[in-house]
Amino acid sequence: MNPYMRRTFKILIVSAAIAAAAAAVHPARAATSEPSADPKIDAAPCVAAAAADDFDKVIVVCGALIDNEKTGKPDRIKALLARAGAFDRKELIDRAIGDYDTVLRLDPALADIFNARGELWRRKGDRPRALADYGMAIKLNPQHEAARANYKSLAQELERLGAEMAVKNKLGAAPKPTPTLK
Repeated sequence: MNPYMRRTFKILIVSAAIAAAAAAVHPARAATSEPSADPKIDAAPCVAAAAADDFDKVIVVCGALIDNEKTGKPDRIKALLARAGAFDRKELIDRAIGDYDTVLRLDPALADIFNARGELWRRKGDRPRALADYGMAIKLNPQHEAARANYKSLAQELERLGAEMAVKNKLGAAPKPTPTLK
């Protein structure tokens, strides 16, 4: 995970922890005096595991939160991001991409996630998908510096590879024999 994504990931985790602490201190008042039938899903263990960089625990604890149908969309997204980061650190790229796919189905306006998934596609060697994700991140946020740098870098890499292939094909082609008169 690049330093920009690590910083973004930490910011998301810290904001989740702050939101959880604020909810505990100032719980929302119900419209009626009856207790809610659904118990509140506790995201704190997932947040704590992510903050401690305990990747194995993140995968297990956040996975349980993700799989619980009572988990709200914001907590599900945070848990998916935490687990994707853990999968990335454990070099489980396909699983990290899968979690980012789910996040983007839940909220397709997250430019940072398109950029992060683009980085994974690039590491995996799928340059067209990486370029598409970088492009989408830029479309969503034209000032996204990391996505712009990644897009430019990959475009230059593809241009260089194309030029190398053209030169190789030109040099590698056997010269045509000249016809001789008999």
